[in-house]
Amino acid sequence: MSVPATIPPEPRPIARDLVKEIAMDIGKAVAEHIERMYPKAVEAASSTFLLSVRNCTHNEIMAALETTDENAIRARLARRQKDRRELRRMYRAIRADWKAGP
Repeated sequence: MSVPATIPPEPRPIARDLVKEIAMDIGKAVAEHIERMYPKAVEAASSTFLLSVRNCTHNEIMAALETTDENAIRARLARRQKDRRELRRMYRAIRADWKAGP
């Protein structure tokens, strides 16, 4: 005897305000994690460091949810990965030059 397959119900859209609250909660959790796990880094950083981490996390989540098209999401992820690699390469070159001095 086979068990009939069930189709999950179509997901209902979540109110944007609720998504913003979720994104902010995640941002706060990330900032709190950094503060708890790396207190010396927080002490050495700017007074706005944790606020910046919180807001950046929130903004990244909100931007990621702008589309639900799978191809657009995959393209965005690939573009962001490429951009991160390029930025990392540039920052390393800048820091190497800075350390080398005049």
